[in-house]
Amino acid sequence: MQVIYAPHPTLRKKAQTITKFDKRFFKFVDRLKAQLLTEKDPEGVGLAAPQVNKSWQVFVSRASKDGLSKDISAFINPEIVAHAAKKTLLEDSAHFEGCLSVRDIYGPVPRWDWLELKYQTIDQDGQIIEHQEKFEDFPARVIQHEYDHLQGRLFTDYLLENDLPAYVAVDGQWQEIENRELMESF
Repeated sequence: MQVIYAPHPTLRKKAQTITKFDKRFFKFVDRLKAQLLTEKDPEGVGLAAPQVNKSWQVFVSRASKDGLSKDISAFINPEIVAHAAKKTLLEDSAHFEGCLSVRDIYGPVPRWDWLELKYQTIDQDGQIIEHQEKFEDFPARVIQHEYDHLQGRLFTDYLLENDLPAYVAVDGQWQEIENRELMESF
């Protein structure tokens, strides 16, 4: 399994709903979790199936309120059923978003502070169960980022749509990207 990079066409497709929960699917989810753990520089917080060239409605995340969790959760066929009234833009560089499929580009992205997500997941016995949960702060931001992948959107779309700056790290310092044509090609 390997992460694909923009402008790969799979990253721009709306992923398909998963209806068949067989050994192949469960093995895929296990491999997706393992791949997430191998991603360093930047360290992976979430990974969606389209990022490994599989157009399925599933992503995994290890985001917790305090940062990274040791546990990785699977979110299958997610649907945002409620969210904050408006989006918040965290412009401090500590809150910049990046993406494993968009290497070396970071920026501030407007996101809801909280959301309620209806999804399926895999319980301890390996069974698919329905779940609905409210997420806030960092986990909510990560879920929105991964959910966007399932809809064929990249975080750079928000930078372009909202005329927000994009950055690269050069010698430990943020340097704004002046030529935005690269992001437009994604």
